Amino acid sequence: MRARRRADRVPRQRRLPQLRPGRPDRRLTSPTTDRSDRPGERGGNPAPPAGAAHHTESLNQETIVTKKPFTPPCGTECAAAQMELFAAPPAPPAAPPAEFDFDAHDVVIVGDSGGKDSGATVHEVCTQADKAGQLHKVRVLHCDLGRTDDGHLVEWPGALEVARAHAEQYGVPFAVRRSKRWKSLWERILSHGNWPGFFARYCTSDGKTVVGRDFVDETGVELNLGRPIRAGYAMGMRAEESRARANKPEIERNRMSGKGTLRVVTTWLPVHRLTTEQVWETHRKNGIAHHEAYDQGMRRLSCRACPLAHTDDLVRSAQLNPGLFAEYAKAEAEMGHQFKKSISLREIIERARG
Repeated sequence: MRARRRADRVPRQRRLPQLRPGRPDRRLTSPTTDRSDRPGERGGNPAPPAGAAHHTESLNQETIVTKKPFTPPCGTECAAAQMELFAAPPAPPAAPPAEFDFDAHDVVIVGDSGGKDSGATVHEVCTQADKAGQLHKVRVLHCDLGRTDDGHLVEWPGALEVARAHAEQYGVPFAVRRSKRWKSLWERILSHGNWPGFFARYCTSDGKTVVGRDFVDETGVELNLGRPIRAGYAMGMRAEESRARANKPEIERNRMSGKGTLRVVTTWLPVHRLTTEQVWETHRKNGIAHHEAYDQGMRRLSCRACPLAHTDDLVRSAQLNPGLFAEYAKAEAEMGHQFKKSISLREIIERARG
Protein backbone atom coordinates (compact mmCIF):
# COMPACT_ATOMS: atom_id res chain seq x y z
CA MET A 1 0.00 0.00 0.00
CA ARG A 2 2.78 2.40 0.92
CA ALA A 3 4.62 1.57 -2.30
CA ARG A 4 1.47 2.26 -4.34
CA ARG A 5 1.05 5.68 -2.72
CA ARG A 6 4.62 6.56 -3.62
CA ALA A 7 4.01 5.53 -7.21
CA ASP A 8 0.84 7.62 -7.47
CA ARG A 9 2.44 10.70 -5.94
CA VAL A 10 3.17 13.54 -8.37
CA PRO A 11 6.83 14.45 -8.16
CA ARG A 12 7.32 17.87 -6.59
CA GLN A 13 9.27 20.47 -8.49
CA ARG A 14 12.53 21.42 -6.89
CA ARG A 15 12.40 24.96 -5.54
CA LEU A 16 15.39 27.10 -6.44
CA PRO A 17 16.86 29.20 -3.65
CA GLN A 18 15.81 32.83 -3.72
CA LEU A 19 18.68 35.21 -4.37
CA ARG A 20 18.97 38.57 -2.71
CA PRO A 21 18.74 41.51 -5.12
CA GLY A 22 22.18 42.32 -6.45
CA ARG A 23 23.86 39.14 -5.04
CA PRO A 24 25.65 37.12 -7.76
CA ASP A 25 24.38 33.58 -8.42
CA ARG A 26 27.35 31.47 -7.37
CA ARG A 27 25.73 28.38 -8.93
CA LEU A 28 26.55 29.80 -12.36
CA THR A 29 30.30 29.70 -11.67
CA SER A 30 32.49 26.76 -10.83
CA PRO A 31 33.97 26.62 -7.34
CA THR A 32 37.44 27.04 -8.81
CA THR A 33 36.51 30.11 -10.82
CA ASP A 34 34.53 31.58 -7.97
CA ARG A 35 37.37 31.11 -5.52
CA SER A 36 39.96 32.54 -7.86
CA ASP A 37 37.95 35.75 -8.05
CA ARG A 38 38.16 36.17 -4.28
CA PRO A 39 41.41 37.88 -3.29
CA GLY A 40 43.33 36.36 -0.44
CA GLU A 41 41.78 32.85 -0.55
CA ARG A 42 43.68 29.62 -1.16
CA GLY A 43 44.25 29.02 -4.85
CA GLY A 44 43.06 32.49 -5.71
CA ASN A 45 44.62 35.84 -6.46
CA PRO A 46 46.71 37.47 -3.72
CA ALA A 47 45.02 40.17 -1.66
CA PRO A 48 45.62 43.67 -3.07
CA PRO A 49 48.27 45.69 -1.24
CA ALA A 50 47.11 48.69 0.77
CA GLY A 51 46.85 51.82 -1.33
CA ALA A 52 46.77 49.96 -4.66
CA ALA A 53 44.35 51.31 -7.25
CA HIS A 54 41.43 48.99 -8.04
CA HIS A 55 38.22 49.42 -9.95
CA THR A 56 35.41 48.71 -7.49
CA GLU A 57 31.72 49.26 -7.37
CA SER A 58 29.37 49.21 -4.38
CA LEU A 59 26.28 47.01 -4.70
CA ASN A 60 23.94 46.37 -1.77
CA GLN A 61 26.70 47.12 0.70
CA GLU A 62 29.02 44.60 -0.98
CA THR A 63 32.28 45.44 -2.73
CA ILE A 64 32.82 43.43 -5.92
CA VAL A 65 36.22 43.65 -7.57
CA THR A 66 35.85 44.05 -11.32
CA LYS A 67 38.35 43.89 -14.14
CA LYS A 68 39.88 46.93 -15.77
CA PRO A 69 38.15 48.19 -18.93
CA PHE A 70 39.14 46.40 -22.13
CA THR A 71 41.31 48.38 -24.55
CA PRO A 72 41.11 47.32 -28.22
CA PRO A 73 44.35 46.35 -29.99
CA CYS A 74 44.10 49.52 -32.06
CA GLY A 75 44.92 51.58 -28.97
CA THR A 76 43.27 54.16 -26.74
CA GLU A 77 42.25 56.45 -29.59
CA CYS A 78 40.24 53.64 -31.12
CA ALA A 79 38.78 52.89 -27.71
CA ALA A 80 37.71 56.50 -27.31
CA ALA A 81 36.11 56.44 -30.75
CA GLN A 82 34.18 53.31 -29.88
CA MET A 83 33.05 54.72 -26.55
CA GLU A 84 31.62 57.75 -28.34
CA LEU A 85 29.18 55.43 -30.10
CA PHE A 86 27.67 54.57 -26.73
CA ALA A 87 28.10 57.97 -25.09
CA ALA A 88 25.12 59.60 -23.41
CA PRO A 89 23.42 62.43 -25.30
CA PRO A 90 24.62 65.96 -24.46
CA ALA A 91 23.08 67.61 -21.44
CA PRO A 92 20.03 69.77 -22.21
CA PRO A 93 20.21 73.55 -21.79
CA ALA A 94 19.86 74.86 -18.27
CA ALA A 95 16.31 75.14 -17.03
CA PRO A 96 14.88 78.64 -16.58
CA PRO A 97 15.83 80.22 -13.25
CA ALA A 98 13.35 80.19 -10.41
CA GLU A 99 10.92 83.09 -10.49
CA PHE A 100 11.28 85.54 -7.64
CA ASP A 101 8.28 86.91 -5.75
CA PHE A 102 8.76 90.66 -6.10
CA ASP A 103 5.39 91.36 -4.46
CA ALA A 104 6.65 89.86 -1.20
CA HIS A 105 9.70 92.16 -1.05
CA ASP A 106 10.24 95.88 -0.66
CA VAL A 107 13.56 95.98 -2.48
CA VAL A 108 15.86 93.64 -4.43
CA ILE A 109 19.59 94.36 -4.12
CA VAL A 110 22.04 92.87 -6.61
CA GLY A 111 25.62 92.44 -5.41
CA ASP A 112 27.82 93.29 -8.40
CA SER A 113 31.59 92.73 -8.33
CA GLY A 114 32.01 93.75 -11.96
CA GLY A 115 32.48 90.13 -13.06
CA LYS A 116 30.73 88.19 -15.82
CA ASP A 117 28.39 86.37 -13.41
CA SER A 118 27.35 89.68 -11.85
CA GLY A 119 26.52 91.08 -15.28
CA ALA A 120 24.32 88.08 -16.08
CA THR A 121 22.70 88.35 -12.64
CA VAL A 122 21.80 92.01 -13.11
CA HIS A 123 20.29 91.11 -16.48
CA GLU A 124 18.15 88.28 -15.08
CA VAL A 125 16.96 90.26 -12.05
CA CYS A 126 16.05 93.33 -14.09
CA THR A 127 14.37 91.24 -16.78
CA GLN A 128 12.13 89.49 -14.26
CA ALA A 129 11.47 92.72 -12.36
CA ASP A 130 10.53 94.57 -15.54
CA LYS A 131 8.20 91.74 -16.53
CA ALA A 132 6.52 91.99 -13.12
CA GLY A 133 6.29 95.79 -13.42
CA GLN A 134 8.56 96.29 -10.40
CA LEU A 135 11.88 97.39 -11.85
CA HIS A 136 11.77 100.32 -9.43
CA LYS A 137 12.54 97.91 -6.57
CA VAL A 138 15.94 96.89 -7.97
CA ARG A 139 19.25 98.41 -6.80
CA VAL A 140 22.80 97.40 -7.68
CA LEU A 141 25.46 97.42 -4.93
CA HIS A 142 29.23 97.26 -5.39
CA CYS A 143 31.33 96.51 -2.30
CA ASP A 144 34.64 98.37 -2.57
CA LEU A 145 37.53 96.48 -0.94
CA GLY A 146 39.90 99.45 -0.81
CA ARG A 147 43.65 99.72 -1.36
CA THR A 148 46.88 98.32 0.05
CA ASP A 149 49.46 100.37 1.95
CA ASP A 150 51.30 101.02 -1.31
CA GLY A 151 48.13 102.28 -2.95
CA HIS A 152 47.26 99.23 -5.05
CA LEU A 153 43.59 98.41 -5.49
CA VAL A 154 42.72 95.03 -3.99
CA GLU A 155 40.17 94.53 -6.77
CA TRP A 156 40.83 94.82 -10.47
CA PRO A 157 41.03 98.44 -11.62
CA GLY A 158 37.86 99.22 -13.52
CA ALA A 159 35.68 96.64 -11.75
CA LEU A 160 33.64 99.38 -10.11
CA GLU A 161 33.08 101.09 -13.46
CA VAL A 162 31.89 97.84 -15.06
CA ALA A 163 29.43 97.29 -12.20
CA ARG A 164 28.16 100.84 -12.67
CA ALA A 165 27.69 100.15 -16.40
CA HIS A 166 25.55 97.11 -15.57
CA ALA A 167 23.20 99.24 -13.49
CA GLU A 168 23.07 102.04 -16.04
CA GLN A 169 22.18 99.64 -18.85
CA TYR A 170 18.95 98.72 -17.07
CA GLY A 171 18.28 102.12 -15.55
CA VAL A 172 18.43 101.10 -11.89
CA PRO A 173 20.16 102.90 -8.97
CA PHE A 174 23.81 102.10 -8.30
CA ALA A 175 25.56 102.35 -4.93
CA VAL A 176 29.12 101.83 -3.67
CA ARG A 177 29.74 100.96 -0.03
CA ARG A 178 32.77 100.02 2.05
CA SER A 179 33.33 98.33 5.37
CA LYS A 180 32.62 100.61 8.32
CA ARG A 181 35.14 98.81 10.51
CA TRP A 182 38.06 98.25 8.14
CA LYS A 183 39.61 100.80 5.82
CA SER A 184 40.30 98.04 3.31
CA LEU A 185 40.53 94.27 2.98
CA TRP A 186 44.30 94.68 3.08
CA GLU A 187 44.09 96.22 6.54
CA ARG A 188 41.87 93.32 7.61
CA ILE A 189 44.39 90.76 6.36
CA LEU A 190 47.29 92.40 8.19
CA SER A 191 45.20 92.62 11.37
CA HIS A 192 44.32 88.93 11.14
CA GLY A 193 47.93 87.97 10.54
CA ASN A 194 47.05 85.29 8.04
CA TRP A 195 45.48 84.91 4.61
CA PRO A 196 41.84 84.10 3.95
CA GLY A 197 41.10 80.47 3.11
CA PHE A 198 38.30 78.00 2.52
CA PHE A 199 37.67 77.71 6.26
CA ALA A 200 38.42 81.36 7.09
CA ARG A 201 36.67 83.43 4.45
CA TYR A 202 36.63 86.61 6.47
CA CYS A 203 37.28 88.47 3.22
CA THR A 204 33.73 87.65 2.11
CA SER A 205 32.08 88.00 5.50
CA ASP A 206 33.70 91.33 6.44
CA GLY A 207 34.12 92.83 2.98
CA LYS A 208 30.80 91.89 1.40
CA THR A 209 28.27 90.15 3.66
CA VAL A 210 28.40 92.73 6.46
CA VAL A 211 28.53 95.58 3.95
CA GLY A 212 25.47 94.19 2.17
CA ARG A 213 23.60 93.79 5.45
CA ASP A 214 24.34 97.39 6.40
CA PHE A 215 23.07 98.54 3.01
CA VAL A 216 19.82 96.65 3.56
CA ASP A 217 19.38 98.46 6.89
CA GLU A 218 20.22 101.78 5.25
CA THR A 219 17.59 101.15 2.58
CA GLY A 220 15.03 100.24 5.23
CA VAL A 221 15.58 103.56 6.99
CA GLU A 222 15.31 105.35 3.66
CA LEU A 223 11.99 103.69 2.80
CA ASN A 224 10.62 104.45 6.30
CA LEU A 225 8.33 101.42 6.26
CA GLY A 226 7.49 101.36 9.95
CA ARG A 227 8.27 97.64 10.01
CA PRO A 228 11.22 95.33 9.22
CA ILE A 229 12.31 95.65 5.60
CA ARG A 230 11.76 92.62 3.38
CA ALA A 231 14.72 92.54 1.02
CA GLY A 232 15.86 90.22 -1.72
CA TYR A 233 19.62 89.91 -2.14
CA ALA A 234 20.73 88.54 -5.53
CA MET A 235 24.22 87.16 -6.13
CA GLY A 236 26.02 85.56 -9.06
CA MET A 237 26.93 82.19 -7.54
CA ARG A 238 26.68 79.25 -9.95
CA ALA A 239 26.45 75.50 -9.36
CA GLU A 240 29.21 74.82 -11.87
CA GLU A 241 31.80 76.67 -9.78
CA SER A 242 32.08 74.24 -6.87
CA ARG A 243 30.34 71.41 -5.05
CA ALA A 244 29.48 73.71 -2.15
CA ARG A 245 27.79 76.22 -4.46
CA ALA A 246 26.03 73.44 -6.35
CA ASN A 247 24.28 72.46 -3.12
CA LYS A 248 22.97 75.96 -2.44
CA PRO A 249 19.25 76.53 -3.06
CA GLU A 250 18.33 79.17 -5.60
CA ILE A 251 16.04 80.99 -3.18
CA GLU A 252 16.25 80.82 0.62
CA ARG A 253 15.94 82.96 3.70
CA ASN A 254 19.34 84.42 4.52
CA ARG A 255 21.12 84.28 7.84
CA MET A 256 21.55 88.08 7.76
CA SER A 257 17.84 88.26 8.60
CA GLY A 258 17.37 89.81 12.01
CA LYS A 259 15.09 88.60 14.79
CA GLY A 260 12.13 90.41 13.28
CA THR A 261 13.39 93.82 14.39
CA LEU A 262 15.36 95.14 11.42
CA ARG A 263 15.28 93.00 8.29
CA VAL A 264 14.07 89.84 6.60
CA VAL A 265 16.42 88.94 3.76
CA THR A 266 15.90 86.37 1.00
CA THR A 267 18.96 85.21 -0.92
CA TRP A 268 18.40 84.72 -4.65
CA LEU A 269 20.83 83.07 -7.09
CA PRO A 270 19.33 83.87 -10.52
CA VAL A 271 22.16 82.36 -12.63
CA HIS A 272 22.75 79.33 -10.41
CA ARG A 273 21.91 76.87 -13.22
CA LEU A 274 23.90 78.54 -15.98
CA THR A 275 27.18 77.22 -17.35
CA THR A 276 30.11 79.51 -18.13
CA GLU A 277 29.28 79.43 -21.84
CA GLN A 278 25.63 80.29 -21.12
CA VAL A 279 26.77 83.26 -19.03
CA TRP A 280 28.88 84.55 -21.90
CA GLU A 281 26.01 83.93 -24.31
CA THR A 282 23.84 86.13 -22.08
CA HIS A 283 26.48 88.86 -22.37
CA ARG A 284 26.69 88.56 -26.15
CA LYS A 285 22.95 88.54 -26.77
CA ASN A 286 22.27 91.53 -24.54
CA GLY A 287 25.39 93.64 -25.05
CA ILE A 288 26.40 93.47 -21.38
CA ALA A 289 29.72 95.09 -20.46
CA HIS A 290 32.56 92.85 -19.26
CA HIS A 291 35.94 93.58 -17.72
CA GLU A 292 39.03 93.64 -19.94
CA ALA A 293 40.81 91.16 -17.63
CA TYR A 294 38.82 88.39 -19.29
CA ASP A 295 40.28 89.39 -22.64
CA GLN A 296 43.75 89.22 -21.07
CA GLY A 297 43.40 85.57 -20.05
CA MET A 298 41.65 85.66 -16.65
CA ARG A 299 38.83 83.18 -16.12
CA ARG A 300 37.40 84.81 -12.99
CA LEU A 301 37.32 88.34 -11.64
CA SER A 302 37.78 87.93 -7.91
CA CYS A 303 40.41 89.91 -6.04
CA ARG A 304 43.59 90.31 -8.07
CA ALA A 305 45.49 88.15 -5.57
CA CYS A 306 42.95 85.72 -4.14
CA PRO A 307 44.21 82.70 -2.14
CA LEU A 308 41.16 80.74 -3.33
CA ALA A 309 41.87 81.32 -7.03
CA HIS A 310 43.33 78.69 -9.34
CA THR A 311 47.11 78.75 -9.55
CA ASP A 312 47.06 79.37 -13.31
CA ASP A 313 44.87 82.44 -12.79
CA LEU A 314 47.21 83.70 -10.08
CA VAL A 315 50.23 83.32 -12.36
CA ARG A 316 48.47 85.27 -15.08
CA SER A 317 47.37 87.92 -12.59
CA ALA A 318 50.97 88.24 -11.34
CA GLN A 319 52.04 88.94 -14.91
CA LEU A 320 49.42 91.67 -15.21
CA ASN A 321 49.87 93.09 -11.68
CA PRO A 322 53.57 92.76 -10.70
CA GLY A 323 53.54 95.64 -8.22
CA LEU A 324 50.60 94.28 -6.23
CA PHE A 325 52.07 90.78 -6.07
CA ALA A 326 55.42 92.13 -4.91
CA GLU A 327 53.69 93.85 -1.99
CA TYR A 328 51.73 90.70 -1.16
CA ALA A 329 54.90 88.58 -1.29
CA LYS A 330 56.59 90.94 1.16
CA ALA A 331 53.64 90.58 3.55
CA GLU A 332 53.77 86.80 3.14
CA ALA A 333 57.37 86.77 4.33
CA GLU A 334 56.61 89.08 7.26
CA MET A 335 53.54 87.14 8.44
CA GLY A 336 55.26 83.78 8.10
CA HIS A 337 52.20 82.17 6.52
CA GLN A 338 52.15 80.85 2.98
CA PHE A 339 49.66 82.62 0.71
CA LYS A 340 48.16 79.41 -0.66
CA LYS A 341 48.51 75.94 0.81
CA SER A 342 49.80 74.48 -2.44
CA ILE A 343 52.08 77.33 -3.51
CA SER A 344 53.71 80.50 -2.16
CA LEU A 345 53.57 83.96 -3.67
CA ARG A 346 57.29 83.79 -4.35
CA GLU A 347 56.76 80.68 -6.48
CA ILE A 348 53.81 82.29 -8.26
CA ILE A 349 55.93 85.31 -9.15
CA GLU A 350 58.75 83.06 -10.38
CA ARG A 351 56.33 81.22 -12.65
CA ALA A 352 54.99 84.52 -13.93
CA ARG A 353 58.50 85.62 -14.88
CA GLY A 354 59.39 82.31 -16.48
